[in-house]
Amino acid sequence: MPEGTVGLILVIAASLLFLWVSRWLIAILSTPPPEVDPEDLVAVDQDYRCSVCGAEITLRSVNVQETGPPRHCREEMDPVWRP
Repeated sequence: MPEGTVGLILVIAASLLFLWVSRWLIAILSTPPPEVDPEDLVAVDQDYRCSVCGAEITLRSVNVQETGPPRHCREEMDPVWRP
């Protein structure tokens, strides 16, 4: 086979591989997360602050299966106690 034909086959193979990986990635990212069972939620009113950037959140309900605090900036957030 001439060199041009081998190069063309490699380009087509690389393009098909890129297309396959792109479609797989889009399918994974477009799949919605599973529904949360309302019986697994507990009502709370807890504030947390990120020790890295200072962002604050208030949790109104938590999943009973989650035992740790939320994460932000790849670190666990610190609970904030407010009267």
